[in-house]
This record gives sequence, structure tokens and C-alpha cells, in this order.
Amino acid sequence: MDSETPPILLPVVRDQPLQPRMKRPVRAFALHFVRLAIFASVLLLLRNEHQDYLAFEAAKEQEPVSVEVLRKFFSAASAGGSFDPKRRTQQVVDDSGKPLGYVLQTSPASDHIIGFSGPTNLLLAFTPEDRIAGVHVLWSRDTRDHLELIERDESFLETWNGKSWEAAASSSQVDGVSGATLTSFAIAEAITTRLGGSPPSLKFPDRPGADDVLELFPDFQTLRSDPVRPALLRVADSDGNLLGYVFRSSPAADNLVGYQGPTDTLVALDPQEQVIGIRIRKSFDNEPYVRYVREEDYFLNLFNKYTLTQLAELNVFEARVEGVSGATMTSITVADAVVLAAKKAQTKVEPASASQPPPLVSQRDLTSIGVVLFGLLIGLTQLRKYRQLRLVLQIVVIAVLGIVNGDMLSQAVVVGWAQSGVPWKLASGLVFVSAVAFVVPMISKQQTYCHQLCPHGAVQQLVKKQLPWQWRVPDWLRRLLSLLPYVLLGWCVLVGMLHLNFSLVDIEPFDAWVYQAAGTATITIAVFGLGASLFVPMAYCRYGCPTGALLGFLRFNSRSDVWNRSDWLATALLVITLALSFAAPNGAIQLSEFQEFREPVEAWLAGNKTVLRWLTGFSVVLFLGSLLAIPWLVARIPTDYFLPRSEGGNELRLKHPVASLIWRLLKNLLGGVLLLAGVLMLILPGQGLLTILLGIMLIDFPGKQRLELLIIRRPAIYRVISWIRRRSGRDELQYPESISETNTPK
Repeated sequence: MDSETPPILLPVVRDQPLQPRMKRPVRAFALHFVRLAIFASVLLLLRNEHQDYLAFEAAKEQEPVSVEVLRKFFSAASAGGSFDPKRRTQQVVDDSGKPLGYVLQTSPASDHIIGFSGPTNLLLAFTPEDRIAGVHVLWSRDTRDHLELIERDESFLETWNGKSWEAAASSSQVDGVSGATLTSFAIAEAITTRLGGSPPSLKFPDRPGADDVLELFPDFQTLRSDPVRPALLRVADSDGNLLGYVFRSSPAADNLVGYQGPTDTLVALDPQEQVIGIRIRKSFDNEPYVRYVREEDYFLNLFNKYTLTQLAELNVFEARVEGVSGATMTSITVADAVVLAAKKAQTKVEPASASQPPPLVSQRDLTSIGVVLFGLLIGLTQLRKYRQLRLVLQIVVIAVLGIVNGDMLSQAVVVGWAQSGVPWKLASGLVFVSAVAFVVPMISKQQTYCHQLCPHGAVQQLVKKQLPWQWRVPDWLRRLLSLLPYVLLGWCVLVGMLHLNFSLVDIEPFDAWVYQAAGTATITIAVFGLGASLFVPMAYCRYGCPTGALLGFLRFNSRSDVWNRSDWLATALLVITLALSFAAPNGAIQLSEFQEFREPVEAWLAGNKTVLRWLTGFSVVLFLGSLLAIPWLVARIPTDYFLPRSEGGNELRLKHPVASLIWRLLKNLLGGVLLLAGVLMLILPGQGLLTILLGIMLIDFPGKQRLELLIIRRPAIYRVISWIRRRSGRDELQYPESISETNTPK
């Protein structure tokens, strides 16, 4: 070997070969279980907090009940306990916290039920066996004399004692209190309504009979309910021929009070459903006034010119319906009751013989389920190697799950279902999509939803690397951006736990696919995310999607045995959720400072929806326009534009000064527009630096060429320009090696 040849330095090799990282399956399964437990705990805390919040809000609507009243039914009662938000009941406990039963109030569910002159709020006490222990009047806006009659008649309020919830809800036979009939019937209807029943008219329980109908239909023989509109009764003769229809104002208008009470009025229609007359049946109003109306033929025939449809749409005031002299209030109330009953009479129901049980799964949901199964077939098998098949799946996912059905997993869905339950029947397609999204990563190493089934992800896959210039995100920025999804997950927990007035659909782009209801925020995020994906592949999925981060956290993978940063962040999120559950047991922290800041912002957003929509539309047009216009302009830049030039080139200015001035004005105006658009594209989607360069090239100012060269000499900009010019069949641009070689501004 030649002595002058430098020695070759070889790397130091360890005595033992590098050992592959040892897998720890037991630790991996244990940590995976912990991750699932963290996720389940956060969901459980969200649900419990929401139930407490609903109970808290329900309690705020109720009148406070004193311990003295509770002890009328529970002698050992100490206080009212927790509220059940579903049944809207309050538990009653003793000194040791042992439940004794529960109570409920009929208000506000029955506030629309009017007795003689107003509604009544009742307290119903139930034993632990769901039996009524007693009924107590908490307050009443009815006439005091009538209410005193009710309270003195102990047997009336004891009518419900011992009845179960279901039996009391279906009660239809109640004896009214003499002298307070309207008030007692209203109390009975209030109890039935509050317990979920559909009470018949207790004020006018008798159906129309022969005596009511014969005056209007002398040939009447039979009276049967119409199978399609049950409020209408079909009147037929002995041969079964249809003579017409009748309907009454009760129970639809039982709460319309004239001078002293409601009136039941019968309305008759001919076979073509035109009114042929009305008759007063029974009334709780002042009898002299009712008699005046009953004997006034002009008023009774006043509606004969209307059909049933026209009567239902009648405005008594606008139609100038005149009341009966001496009984104006009673007669006008009768007119209002007839109109209200006509609306009710038009209500149609499907005949029992033609009714069909609804399908367990709708056609729409079946379509979504089919697409998911197709995605699983490709994503979990070797079929995913075929590019054409993946392309077909992407198109189907975008069309069906995105545009048509809008079945996409989001944080709004996760938090909403955690709080209120999963709509298994109403949205079975979305439930199936969500189940696959969560279950598949938990039991396998595949992120099927994000990679195969997310419409927004599918679009990003189609647009990635379509431009020659791709931005490599610096490591420090990549690490910083990777925290954003976890910050958004934390925000979702705050919104869910504190019940902030904020829509979680506004932090993700998925609602933009439901274009009929898409808001400005979600559309903006969708446009920005897709625009960024042109320069950074899968930019939104990698740096902005909280749902993807959640699914990635739950995915079982080869490094599941390592406790990493995501696990620490998830643990911190659980700690925050626990802290909020203790700090805000009813989800009702009074964030006064936040409220003061939020209200003007919400008011501004509400008052500037049009401006925000225009800004969103402008950003979309700007982005799409830049994709079309920029390549055209770049291809037309002279090859030697950036090379030094000698003085001259002013022949046009000397020979045609006016034309030259106009040209320069237009050129500078266009340059200013492009410059402004480029600056906006530094924030909005688009090719910002390239657009700024084109704008500068059109504007005249000192030192222009030096600034142009500073931009064109950037390798990333020059690569994009060179690629565009090659695609257009143009030579590459030439520029001096040094900026100091420039001599004259253009």
C-alpha cells in the first residue's frame, strides 16, 4: 500500500449485534386496558355530569317544597333529595339519607289546563312502590272560593290515593266537586297529563248523540268515527249513505273560557265538508249568555260559507266576526273554539288496517352500513393493495357517507351520545360507523375509519402531492402542532362538563359536508384543512383532527407496551374531568368573566353572519382562482425577465404617452390586487409567496428587482415556477448569480 494513501476509518462495531426491542405483550395488554379505562371514565363522568345538570335545571323550574308539606305524607322526611331528570321527580329522604319515596309537581306540564279561571299546581307524593300516597295543592291561580271547596272536600283529593303511576295516568272517571266542577275537572286533567296520560274531556265527557244530530240531519240513523280523521263523526242514513259530518269543540277548546267557563259546540258539515250549521251542546258559561247565543240564528249560521279547511284557517278578528249582543265574550269564545276544533278535525291518522310496523333499519342506514362493510373488506384484507379498488372506495365514501348521508364520527357526536345516550334506532347507520371506528382500532392495529371510511380523509388522500412543491414541516413546529388535537379534546371536555353555550361541530370540518346546515366555522376549517393538505400531505388528519387523535390513542399497536406522551395527556384530561366533576357538581360554574367576553362575541357573530359567509366564499374563490390563474401567469413571464437590462425599452412611453399611462395604471392595479391576495393567502388557503411575487412584478417601485430576486432565488419558489413552466412547454427562468448584479429598476 502506498504510504501516502490516507487510512480508511471504519465505524466501531460492538462485540454483540444490536438486539431488537423486546416485545412485552402482558404490559401491552395492561396499558391498553388502562387507556380504555381512561376513555370510559371520561365518558362516564360526562354522562353523570349531564344527568346532574338536567336534574339541577329541572329543580330550578320547580316550586320549592317545604319540609312541613313533605311530612304530610312522609312523617320522617328531612329534606328533598336528588332530582330524576327523566321523570322530573324529587326524592324524599330522612335524617340518615334513606329514601322514603318521591314527589312530583304538575307544573309546568299542566299549566295550560284552565279550571274556572286559571291553572293549579299539585304535589303528588309517591311511595317507593310507585303508589300515590297523597295529593296536595301547592298553588292555584283559580278562583279562591272554588279552591276552598276542593280543599274542604277531602274525598276528592284522596281519589288518587293508592293508585299506581300507570293507573292514575289512565284515569277517566272522576266525580267533580259540587260548586267547583271546572276546578276539580282541571285538577284531574292536570294529574293525568303530568303522569303522561292522554285525558279525555272531563268537562264534557258525553259524545254527541241522536238528540244533538237530528236537528241538523233529520234522516240521521248512524254515527261513526271517520277512520282517517277520528275527530270527525260520519253521519249516515238507514241505507248507509253519507249525509255529512259533525265534530265538536271539546276537548280541543276546553281551555277557552268565555265569561265564566268553556262551551262545547257541535259543528255540522255536508258531504263536501262545507259547514251547514253549529249548535251549542253544553256549557259552563253563564246560562243567560249561552241562551242568547243558542237563540241567535244569525250567529249560528255565520260560518256556513266556509269549508272545513277554510274554517281551520279563519282569523276571527280579521274576518270581523261579530259577537251576539249582550253575550259578546261568550259568543266570540264559541267562534274561537270552532276554529280551533276545525284545525284538530283535520288531523289525519293512518288507518289501523293499513299501518305497517316501521323497518328496524332504514334504507339510508342500510346504505351507510353497506359502505362500512365494503371499507372493512378492503381495509382489513389484502385488497387494500389494489390502487383502483381503493380509489373506488374513496369515491363511494365521499359520495355516500359524506355528501348524501353525512354519517361521520365527530366530537359533537361523541360528547352528545356520552351525555344523552346512543340513538340505536334513529341513527343506526351512524351508530354502526362509530362502532367500527372505535372497536377496530381497539382490537387490531388498523385505523380503518381514518384510513378508509372518513370522507374528509378520503378527499385529503386524493389531493395530497398533487402540487410539485411540498412543505416539510420543521420538527419544532410539528411537535407543537401535534398537541393541537389534544387541546381540542380538552376543550370538548370543558364544553361537555360545564355545558358552555358552544357548538362542538364548529371545531371540526365534518359538519361542512351537511351543506344544508353547515355553519361558517366548520366550512372555514374544511377549506383551510383541504388547502393545507395540498402542501402538507394529510395536514388536517395529522395536525388538526381531535377525533383522529382519540382513535389513535385507543389503537392497539406494536408500541402499546410503551407509556408515551399521549398517555400522559389523556391522564391529564381525566384529572381535569374529575376536578370539574367536583368543582361543578351541577355543570353550573358561573363564569362571569367568560360570560362577559362571550356575549359580545356571540352578538357580533350573530349580527355579521352575512359578512362571515362572504368571507368564507371569498377565501374559497381566492383559493380556487389561484390554482387556475397563477400557472397561466407564471408561464407568460419572459425567460430573461430577471436578467440585468440596459436603459431603454421606453419607446411605447415616448410614442404613445397616454396609452403607456393607461397600461401602467392597469398593470399596477392588477399587481396590487395580486399582492393583497398573496398576503391573504399566507393565512387563507392558496399559493401566497408565488402570488406575492407576481404582484411585485407588476408594480413599479424603486428597488423592485432586488426584492424580486430575493423571492425567486428561494429554492422552493423556483422549483414550483420551473415545474409550472416545464408543464407549459416554456424554458426555465434565468437570473444572475448575485443580487448585486442587478442595476436598474423596471
